Amino acid sequence: MDFNTILKILNEEIDLKVESSENIEEKKAIEKKEPLRPKRCQHEGCKVKLMLADFACRCSGFYCSQHRFSEAHKCRFDYKGKGLDTLAKQMQAVIGVKVNKI
Repeated sequence: MDFNTILKILNEEIDLKVESSENIEEKKAIEKKEPLRPKRCQHEGCKVKLMLADFACRCSGFYCSQHRFSEAHKCRFDYKGKGLDTLAKQMQAVIGVKVNKI
């Protein structure tokens, strides 16, 4: 085996790895597709068509401009709990060193 054949073999292996990584990226992009949006507002009794101005809620629903707020569509998402979790992660407990009395 000479040097040129070894280079050809290595180049073929690298090309195969690049193609396989591209296929993996394409599969991930397909899996990350946005969920299908409904055509109408998901609030009970509201039949407004959702076009450009639809609003996604954290409770995984899509609502019109009138029902986009959590109070309007009786949202079941726990905003308070989510806020407490994020604050607990962001805030660090700082404990100072006590000063000894003389």
